[in-house]
Formats: sequence, structure tokens, C-alpha cells
Amino acid sequence: MASTPEEWLPILAKRMDARAEKIAELRAYASGNAPMPEMGQNTRDAWKAFQKKARTNYAGLACQSLAGRIVPTGVAVGSSQKSPAVLALRKVWRDNRLSVVFADAILNMLSVRYGYLITGIRDGEPIITSEPPEKVITAPDPAQPWRARAALLAWRDNDAEKDFAQVWVPGVRQRFSRSVKTDSGTIRGTIAEGWELDGEPEVYDGPVPVFAMENQDGVAEFEPHIDVIDRINLGKLQRLVVTAYQAFRARAMKNLPDTDDDGNEIDWAKRLDFAPGALIDLPEGIDIWESKEVDIRPLLDGEKTDARDFAAVMRTPIDVFIPEGQNQSAAGAENSHKGEIQKAKDRIHRCGAPMEAALLAALRILALDDGDTIKVTFEPPEHVSLPEKAAAALAAKASGRSQRWIDENIWGMSPDEIEAEETNRSRELEQAQAAAGAITAA
Repeated sequence: MASTPEEWLPILAKRMDARAEKIAELRAYASGNAPMPEMGQNTRDAWKAFQKKARTNYAGLACQSLAGRIVPTGVAVGSSQKSPAVLALRKVWRDNRLSVVFADAILNMLSVRYGYLITGIRDGEPIITSEPPEKVITAPDPAQPWRARAALLAWRDNDAEKDFAQVWVPGVRQRFSRSVKTDSGTIRGTIAEGWELDGEPEVYDGPVPVFAMENQDGVAEFEPHIDVIDRINLGKLQRLVVTAYQAFRARAMKNLPDTDDDGNEIDWAKRLDFAPGALIDLPEGIDIWESKEVDIRPLLDGEKTDARDFAAVMRTPIDVFIPEGQNQSAAGAENSHKGEIQKAKDRIHRCGAPMEAALLAALRILALDDGDTIKVTFEPPEHVSLPEKAAAALAAKASGRSQRWIDENIWGMSPDEIEAEETNRSRELEQAQAAAGAITAA
């Protein structure tokens, strides 16, 4: 088995090239740029532009809706609230904007199978970044797939006209580079081949600091249902075509005379101006024929049926795709969210470990790893809206839960927010007691 960066580079580069086409396809669907329903090699630009109007970003909506229930809020280390490790990781969280970094990695995982987190060092401080699968690939540990035996990060610097690659193996990081162009002058389109060592290898402590977030079964959320998306887009295209033709319904005139009452030849091209009064001004006895109107309501109903089918197989609330679904009953809305909530819980378990591993690598950089367990906290996926959280908080308080538990597990507050809220409650209590004392003294 490969062990050095030079040995791992061609292996990982070939794997990245092999999956690049599929990743690009998934990225197109998730970004609202799905293939157009009817395409040919000689398709005219006007038809292409018309087809673009037939695409709805169902894949992106489904992923964003699920990602909205997977919201990391903070980090805990062991049971201490004030240990050096806790305070250091809170600073790492703030300085790296990890709420955004982790959210980006989660959306990549849902949309294109994988999201990656890389823990590095800048000016002696740990930095954690989210990277897409277009730029990163790992050789996963079979026992813990979020950990890597080796990892490759590849990117292009257009200003320098060079490609760069960085390969990690345990304890060693090596950089490589190559020209953007091949020897024949063409732009390189693959990752494999052409690399040369760029500088000396760098030594670091610990395992490979690149952590993979892989979606369930190694597929994007919508990937098994791409055919449904294509069917919806084709149905929308057909509806738009029928609707467009209604604006240009065929009309014809019958029994047009060649001459007027005085025997003069009639120039109908001049007589029939493009104006509403043209038809009114026609002589008696002329028949006007018009093609029948086509009823597009069945097409509209079919589009809604397709959206409901997609919502069902995706276990996504129907109101994500059909806004009028918001008018359903409270019980119906609750049932429609159950599937998405269960998916969110599963994805939280899958993405939590890589996040915690990235934070552990940051602690090691700061020499603060004391062996305590690191845990990333998330907003409860059951309670997203303010009314949901308020109702759940009241129920939890009535059942005897502590206010801190409610703040963390229902309101989804970060440790810093909980501490600030406790301070505010203490001040309010002191002010209330002081006011009560003043009233009593008076």
C-alpha cells in the first residue's frame, strides 16, 4: 500500500478524475442548472433560452430545506464550562466563522455526496475550512470513514497559470505544482499527470487533518430521484410550449373579395393593419376562423402531482415545492415534517464526527488536547420555527427540565449565548428584587 505523498498523488488524482463527471452533474442539479429537457447538437439558441425557463430547482430546494434543520450551534469539551480547551475552541469557532464553514460542508454533503473539512495553521493559529469534492479527495480509513489515510487538495491559480496540489499522509504534507497547459499547449482538464515536487515536505503532528463528511449510502439527497426531476422539467416545458402557442393562435379569413363595390382591387395587406380596429372594419360576409383554445389546467395539475411525488420520495414537506401547501392543517403539516426530521437526525450523526475531529485537530495545534470528549451541539431538528421552540420550551419546563437544558436542547443556544442569557436573567432578578424592596420601604 502507498505510504508517501509521491505514491498517493497519482492514486488519489485518478480517483478524483473518475468521479468528476458525476460530481459536476450533481452540482448542476443542486444549483438549478439541470440539463434542459430537449436538446440536440444543432439546437438553436432561441430554443435553448426558452427551455431554461422550464427548469425549477427542486434538487436545491430539497437540500436547502434539509440543511435548514442541521444547524451547528457550538462546541462542548467534557463537562467543564470554563476549561482552557473550551475557551480556546470557542475562540476558534468565532475566528473561523465555523457556523458558516460547517453549514457549507453540510450543504456540500447533501448536494454532491461529500463535504470536506481541513484543519491547518496560519500565524500559529488553527484555521478550519470547508472544501468541495471538486478540489479534495481522501483515502478513507475503513473503520472510521471520516478519517483519512491520505488526502489530496488540488487547485488552479489562473494568475500564476499553475496548478497546485497538496498531499497529506500521517505526519507529512507535501506540495506539488505543474503548468496549467500541457506540452502541446492545451489547457489541462484532469488532475492526473504532470506534477512535480514543489518545496520540501512539511512535518506535522497527528493524523491527516482532512475530514470527510459523506452522505448516506454515498449518494446525494436527490440522486436516486433525478429521473423525477427530469420528468417535472419536461412537463413544465410542455406546458410552457402549449401556453406560448396560445399567444399565437392561428387565425384565418375566408371569402375575402378581390374587389370593392366599385370594382377596384383591394390590397388586404394595407387594409388589415395590426390594430384592434382592423377586424371591426371588415366588410360584411367575411368569415373569421380561429384555432381552438387548449385547456392547460390538466398540465398544471400534473405538475403539482409530480411535485407531490418528488416530495414524497424525498421525505420533504410539500410546502417547500408548492407554497399553497402551507394552508394544510396543523396535523398534516406535522406529519409532513416527520420524514425530514428523521433524515436530519441521521445526517447530524453522520456530520458530527468529522466536525469534532476537525476541532480536535485544532486543539492539538494549540497543545490543549487533554483527552476530554469534544461534542458539537446542534439546534434540535424538531424545533425550527420560533412558535415550535416556544411550545416545546413550555412543555419541557412543565416536565421539570432545567432552564439550561431548555436553552441548549430546545432553543439551540450556543454555550456563549447560554452564559449571556444566564447573566441577563440574574440581572433581571436583582433588578426585580431591588424594585420590590423599594416598594416595601416606601
